[in-house]
Amino acid sequence: MIQCFVKKEYEAPFGLTQPPRLFSVSRTDEKASAHPRVMHAHDDLVEIVLVRGGESRYYVGGTPYDARRGDLFIFNSRVVHDEPSGPDRPVATVSLALGGLQVPGLRENTLIPADASPVCRLSEAQTIRLERLYDVLYDELTAGNDDGAHHLLMAILTLVQQFRGALAEGSAQDANVFAQRIKDYIDRHFAEEFSLQQMADALHVSPYYLAHVCKETTGYSPLQYVLRRRIGEAQTLLITTDLPVTRIAAQVGYDNPSHFNAQFSKAVGMSPRTFRREYVYHK
Repeated sequence: MIQCFVKKEYEAPFGLTQPPRLFSVSRTDEKASAHPRVMHAHDDLVEIVLVRGGESRYYVGGTPYDARRGDLFIFNSRVVHDEPSGPDRPVATVSLALGGLQVPGLRENTLIPADASPVCRLSEAQTIRLERLYDVLYDELTAGNDDGAHHLLMAILTLVQQFRGALAEGSAQDANVFAQRIKDYIDRHFAEEFSLQQMADALHVSPYYLAHVCKETTGYSPLQYVLRRRIGEAQTLLITTDLPVTRIAAQVGYDNPSHFNAQFSKAVGMSPRTFRREYVYHK
């Protein structure tokens, strides 16, 4: 018999004084990633995503980051992120979402400081350790063991805290101040009807300069950015609410449900109803 002893008193990860609430766990293989989770943000949830295979490029707060096996991404609440995988760049991931998180010194539902890199690159050994825990968490949650799943969440957070020392190359890039103003404007108004000229007037610049800065920093034109924000928000509503598709279409800025269905299908690769049916796991 080999007996292992605990060497120190238990300390909650990230200095937490109360456990957070596990919201969901997701597992996506490379085939399923052909239907991407488009640009979105969560008001009251943090997402922790581990890339298990494939390659892609994620956009976090408008900044691009390469994504491949062993990359651990943390998306704080209210941070817009885009995961534009597809048939030409399949990627396999496991992820979880949690709320009720209060890390000392940070705003609610924030796991890392705003100026910290959202990604760290793990070694193969670290990746295997973390994905094993994710797999157990997923299996326990789908089996209905919600209480056990919450305890496993704390184990994952402990590893995440340890692995944050293996930060990816460089820290988060300095944000272009004007580019952030563009993104903030679109994030506030994406469900409204407005033209490029109206946005340029509101930001006191020429439409050409606005379009150039937006494309340079986010990889999308302003109108493409608006479209992806709308579709991403629609995906969130489809997953987290029982609202009818027509109501969701109107809520994200589409008066014509048929136009919404066409835009959604083009961006995601399936209709809104099919996405809702296939994405959400029902116990």
